[in-house]
Amino acid sequence: MRERRNQTIAHQGVIESVEDRHVRVNILQVAACSACKARSLCSSSESKEKIIDVYEEGAAMKYKCGEEVTVCGALSMGKQAVRLAFGVPVLLIVVWMLVAMVWLQLGELLSVGILAVLLSLYFYILYMNRDRMARRFAFWIEKQ
Repeated sequence: MRERRNQTIAHQGVIESVEDRHVRVNILQVAACSACKARSLCSSSESKEKIIDVYEEGAAMKYKCGEEVTVCGALSMGKQAVRLAFGVPVLLIVVWMLVAMVWLQLGELLSVGILAVLLSLYFYILYMNRDRMARRFAFWIEKQ
């Protein structure tokens, strides 16, 4: 087991498939409010099944399909992912709109049109760097 338990995100899951060093784990991601006693009265509680890809040397020897495991990731990975997915785009929106409307004095429609292009370019760059990010955002498996 990992020592820094309070610095990790952990989800229970079931191994869906195992190939050489690639393990696919099916987890049930549950919203924080789903444990609430009043969830039946609230429409915001939800849960989703997700597949997590874990790469580990010798995985085919260690794990079997249907085995229950815990998938872990560093808490810092989650924070970095939130920054890339939400923080940078919001900053881009605020800065661009201030520059476009105040400094360049562009019209609203033109400013928003250029902003859409800038955001599309930003997310395209993220998409093109997905392999590099996959190495940075790595998960590991702990047996139960």
